Amino acid sequence: MVQYWQIVGGEGLGGIIVREGAELKSAQCSERVSTGALVEEVALIGQRLHYKLCEGTGPKEGWVSLTLKEKPLVEKTDRKPKAAETNGTVANGTNGSAEKAVPCGLLFPGQGSQYVGMLKTVKDLPKVKEMLDKSKDILGWDVLELCLNGPEEKLAETKYCQPAMFIGGLAGFEKLRAEKPECADNPTFVAGLSLGEYTALCAAGVFSFEDGLKLVKLRGEAMQEAAANGGPQGMLSVAGLDASKLKELCAAAAKEEGGAATCSIANDLFPNGFSCGGSEKAINLLKDKAEAAGALQAKVLKTGGAFHTSLMEPAQTKLNAALEDTISKMSPPRSTIYMNATAEPVKAGSPVSAIVDNLKKQLTNSVLWCPSQKKMIDAGIEEYYECGPMKQIKAMMKRIDQKVWKTTTNIDV
Repeated sequence: MVQYWQIVGGEGLGGIIVREGAELKSAQCSERVSTGALVEEVALIGQRLHYKLCEGTGPKEGWVSLTLKEKPLVEKTDRKPKAAETNGTVANGTNGSAEKAVPCGLLFPGQGSQYVGMLKTVKDLPKVKEMLDKSKDILGWDVLELCLNGPEEKLAETKYCQPAMFIGGLAGFEKLRAEKPECADNPTFVAGLSLGEYTALCAAGVFSFEDGLKLVKLRGEAMQEAAANGGPQGMLSVAGLDASKLKELCAAAAKEEGGAATCSIANDLFPNGFSCGGSEKAINLLKDKAEAAGALQAKVLKTGGAFHTSLMEPAQTKLNAALEDTISKMSPPRSTIYMNATAEPVKAGSPVSAIVDNLKKQLTNSVLWCPSQKKMIDAGIEEYYECGPMKQIKAMMKRIDQKVWKTTTNIDV
């Protein structure tokens, strides 16, 4: 039986040292094998591993040490090699063959798509059941019980909602795998809205379910704490104004409140469709200004805080520390992922540092959902699957591109 290993050492050093032979005195290769790379065991002699590279960068074959100063450099893994994108094709690390990625994209919803009764139809899928069982020990509460029975107010709380939506998105992913395994296993693109970005990263193999859920748990708790301790704050849904006009109104509202007021665009969701966040008085001022400027809608949202604004800085700081602690366990993405903070793609097989850099900006910067979706469509992908509860992403796709809306399917849970 083939044994695979993941490179977990050498973060910040470009990976770990590779030698041409089993002896420590043998010639050292000019390149290192990258952190997060997946390798196949050829031979194991004491603390020396002879490997063949499956995923990641570095010498295709060589010898590495298992530990350095009692810290692991490589760890056994059950993860199997997946394709890594190269110029529109996918190179299979086990045999060197190439297969084209399936021309589809997977989209994962965020907070706001939850509802009491979610997971009822998928809770008995083996993988979903396994996730639900594991989540009890990680979270200390029962996700399935809350999703099935509520109450709705508790399910909507940020610290409960985010883990529930993370599992809900992955449950949709497993449902898609049962129906269209080729799309689940090898999509061209993945993306997720806010919290959904973590679900997308897990689906792309960047981190395990357990590590992803731990990050999401901390994220939700930290965001709820930042909202509770950061003074009165809120969010406003605005439709019918362009971004430049809305930014102008946000600045005017913050200036009128004065002091340390905050008001900015939090989510760019669809053409002339945004949500804004900030201090409560500034948000109420923005509502009046938006309506006076001819907005089709200016509605105060029921949210736990001013997410994706500078008011989330305390939460981002805590999350950044957790990301640093987890980065050594992360792997290069199996699919290209379009990131919220930049709307730019991180290509399959890229170093995880590029992903972490984006995640370190996400909570305090606008979610550029509409720009990222347009870039995915412009890149030629028109078939999408929304994995998770409700149909909010598909509804936004109708505003972004009516043709693609017709080829977007919701995999509901």
